[in-house]
Formats: sequence, C-alpha cells, structure tokens
Amino acid sequence: MLQNLLTDGLVIGSVYALVSVGMTVILGVLGQINFAHGEYYMAGAFAAWWAIDRLGLSYIESIPLAILIVAVLSLVIGYVVMQRLVDVSFDAGIIATLGISLLLQNGATLLFGGTYQVFDGGWLAPMRVLGEDIAQQRILIVLVTLAVFGALEWLVRKSSFGKQMRAVAQNVECCHVLGLDVRRVVLITFILGTTLAALSGVMTAPITMNIYGAMGEAITLKSFAVIVMGGMGSIGGTLLAGWVLGIMESLVAAYVGLQFRDAVAFTLLVLVLMWRPSGFFNTKARY
Repeated sequence: MLQNLLTDGLVIGSVYALVSVGMTVILGVLGQINFAHGEYYMAGAFAAWWAIDRLGLSYIESIPLAILIVAVLSLVIGYVVMQRLVDVSFDAGIIATLGISLLLQNGATLLFGGTYQVFDGGWLAPMRVLGEDIAQQRILIVLVTLAVFGALEWLVRKSSFGKQMRAVAQNVECCHVLGLDVRRVVLITFILGTTLAALSGVMTAPITMNIYGAMGEAITLKSFAVIVMGGMGSIGGTLLAGWVLGIMESLVAAYVGLQFRDAVAFTLLVLVLMWRPSGFFNTKARY
C-alpha cells in the first residue's frame, strides 16, 4: 500500500510541479505572482476537450492544438495586461491577475456551461512497473515533467534568451539602460509559463476525467504554496516542493482522512516558513 501511495504522490506532485514552474518563471522575470495561473491550466484542459469532443481529433492531436490556443490567449493577455505590470506596484499586479482569473473563469462557464464535462481521452491502459500496475498516462506525466524541467534548466542557464530572462530578473532598470527589450522578454516568458500550465491541464484531464470552469482555483493556491516552499524563483526547488506536497497529500489522504488533503499544502507552507523562510533553496539558487 505504501508503494502505491508514494507512486500516486509522485504523479500528483509532478502535476503540481509542472503547473508551478510556469508561475515560477513568470515570478522570476516579472516580479509578480500570477493569481490567474490556474485558469490557464483549466483553459488547456477545456481546449483539448473541445478538440476531441467537437472537432473529433485524437488525444495526441489535441495536445499541440490546446497549447497553441492557450498561447494565443496568453499573447493577447500578455500584450494588453502583463507587459504593463513591469513597473507597477506588487498590489496592482495582484489585482490585475485576480481580475483576469475571474474573467477566464466566467468566460469558460459561458462557453462550456457551468456543469462538469467528461474528458474522453488519454492512455489509461495499465503498464507493469516495479511489480505495480500503473496507467500509462501517469507514467507519461512524470516523464514529461522531468523533460520540461531539464529543458527549462538548459533554457535559463545556457541559451541567449535565458540570459535575458536572468538579466531582467536581476535589474530591470539596468536592462532599460542597456537597450534590452524588457517588454518582449516579459511577454515571451509569460507565454512560456502559461503554456506549461496548459500542458499540465491537458496531461492531467484524462486522470481527473471531469473538468469545470473553476478547476483552476485550487491549483493556483497550491502552486503558490509550492513556489514559496521551493524558494521563490528556483526551478529545481519547485520540482522538489511539488513532489513533497504530492507525496504528503497522498499519505495524509490515506492515513488521516481525505477531507484533510487540501490542508496539507498550507500546513507545509507554514512549517517551511517557520523553519526556512527562504524555502528549500535560498536566494542564491534563483536565477
């Protein structure tokens, strides 16, 4: 039973990590917490559902289409709103992103209705791994998460755009003086972060099966807890914190009670802030 719980927690934690790392890169560059982040997770799931249910596409075909739809949505929101948050106060950023969250939630309700929609797709056939039958979709979530984190580390550390991201994260004023297009860096980073959330939504929908307009609320709050626990701005810390949260939720749900599962994130958050306020990784680990 313990092995099953740990496997379950690893999968759940990979979902949290994949969503949260998008919020992490946005926070690292823009200096604002995107409280509408869970809505892009929801938008990715609904876009894939629409492609499968209404267009008749296969699940694998729906994945790039859903990511493209969310990328276009993010491009519009990033150009209209997020680029303008570079030089504003932190409070203004919170209000702006909360407003976007409400807009996207209500937009999804108007388009797809207020009821649950059944997601019909994914690879749910079991595969034998270490003596345990695990759905192929669950294995894929872990593998995709590892691949994404590896690619992000390379992007941030080695690529030219990654150097621009780190420069904006460290000193916006200096980047303006040197002629770096800060708004372009912010826009691309925002699109990257939101599409990662959409990818997580598409990957998770076959397991949760039911999708609805407000499904991103809990994900946003847990993503916030994950990035704080991991060290705000730390990509590696986000992965570790996501796994810790997922495993702890799985253990608490089994041994304490399912009703206490959602309290785990904020209990861990309080404990980490008391023990290590900078998170698992200190400020030197941030880009």
